[in-house]
Amino acid sequence: MSREIDLPVPTAIWVLTAHVLTILVPLVQVAVVNQHYTYLSNVLDKPELLYVSAGLFLVASVCESAQNTLDRWYLTGVPPSLLDWLFSSMIVYGLALQVLSAVGNTAWTWPATLAVATLFPIAYLLGLPTPPIQAVLGLAAGVVIYQALNQPVVFFSLVTVFMTLFFLDILLKTKQQVMHGFTTLVNAFSVVALCAAIIWAANDAKGMSWPVLIGIAVVIVGGLLGLRPQLLKLPETPRAKEPNPS
Repeated sequence: MSREIDLPVPTAIWVLTAHVLTILVPLVQVAVVNQHYTYLSNVLDKPELLYVSAGLFLVASVCESAQNTLDRWYLTGVPPSLLDWLFSSMIVYGLALQVLSAVGNTAWTWPATLAVATLFPIAYLLGLPTPPIQAVLGLAAGVVIYQALNQPVVFFSLVTVFMTLFFLDILLKTKQQVMHGFTTLVNAFSVVALCAAIIWAANDAKGMSWPVLIGIAVVIVGGLLGLRPQLLKLPETPRAKEPNPS
């Protein structure tokens, strides 16, 4: 396996495990939505879009996994990768559909939300900053779903955006592929948070309170920022084999 993806065996196992878990998590969202669909039909405008959102997250995870063996973007980060473009774009469109699942009966939300989402793949190809677009849609999804479910945990998606960008930055600066596994895995946390919110809301449970959510967010963000100087000193992951000279 490591010879196929140019990574040492322990690192390859960690990265593969992270990808498998990330691919499976959207299926959990499908199961949770299906189990509580009657409740969601009463609080969301178009709950069926959560199925499509999960499908896009699944496709995104497959694209991200394919990077490991097809275009080797994960080893260099440059030039822009088709598979990374697809991965990132599917995540953003998945967030857009979460927004529309909650407020899709309002006509203007469709062109507005899809227009913002479409800015992402264009900005990616042009080399323009893309994190603000993902952050805007993540915040919008959190706000409208919170209004429907009254579960603060949905805003954990903002923390996952931070973690994704944090670990990706460390990965590209150090080429330490252990960070690749973290970059992949934290994407799944926002889906887990949404599933928890649906389950708690459908069962009229209190769920995670604002103080607890804020406390967790502060610990995670503060801890990662504190570790950043040390993480930037990580050595580049050795290649299992060197490419043949051209």
